[in-house]
Amino acid sequence: MYPVSLGYSTAVARITALLQNGHDAEALVTSVFTAEKTLRRTLRQLVVSAGFPSSIADKIVGNLRGLDAVKNAWELYDPKHRKLADILQAPDWKVFKEAAEMRNKLVHGEKVYALAVCRKTANDVLAALTNVKSTLDTEYNYSGWTKALSRRTSRLHVDPKVRIAP
Repeated sequence: MYPVSLGYSTAVARITALLQNGHDAEALVTSVFTAEKTLRRTLRQLVVSAGFPSSIADKIVGNLRGLDAVKNAWELYDPKHRKLADILQAPDWKVFKEAAEMRNKLVHGEKVYALAVCRKTANDVLAALTNVKSTLDTEYNYSGWTKALSRRTSRLHVDPKVRIAP
């Protein structure tokens, strides 16, 4: 995965270079991974923003398996308790979901796709990723491509509704 320090434009440029050099299947795998990582990084920051320490946020997000798990956890940490499907455009989510299924079948050797299909899907993912990044930047002022703020101590239970024993 491309590190945050590399930047979004450089990550996209590297995927584009894979496509230009005929590495269409690799571009598909990398573009899907980049899209998933963008969502995971943003969700992690939402978890930290909700009051959890960074170490706990890493555990929460690290235990999520697949795009559906990220989607289902989103409303738990969104400041307005919105679902990810309410934030992202449906066509972009559909592209991510179908591309992730393709990537999984390709990586696990269940199916082989024509390079032209891999190329088209990778380009579709890059276009959707640009839309999603813009949406996340608008909604949260963070899309996983800048250094995340960390929290060392919990801000949870600041105003408890249950009595906590001393």
